[in-house]
Amino acid sequence: MQTRLIEITPKALDEIKRLAPVPGAAHLRIAVLRGGCAGWEYRIEFSTAQPGDVEWQDGEIRIAVDRESVARLEGAVLDYQGGLSGAGFRFRNPHARGTCGCGTSFEA
Repeated sequence: MQTRLIEITPKALDEIKRLAPVPGAAHLRIAVLRGGCAGWEYRIEFSTAQPGDVEWQDGEIRIAVDRESVARLEGAVLDYQGGLSGAGFRFRNPHARGTCGCGTSFEA
């Protein structure tokens, strides 16, 4: 286990705990992949860590970041915004030069 690569806000941690299939059984695995309108998109899923992933624990939540995504995620903040429309996880990423109109992908 290593130190945190990204910050996860308390609201995001609460939502991750609520969504976790079995608390502590899987990692929250985060990656940045080619795609979306602006060139890069985030993937967040409950999964086992893969060889080479950067791993750490934040309270009860185990987190894994794909090794190839580290440079595009280091220093980012993962937050959760609730509400009737537009609810979901949001990244504040210092490496993003811009985002697409719908906010689901970014340019780096």
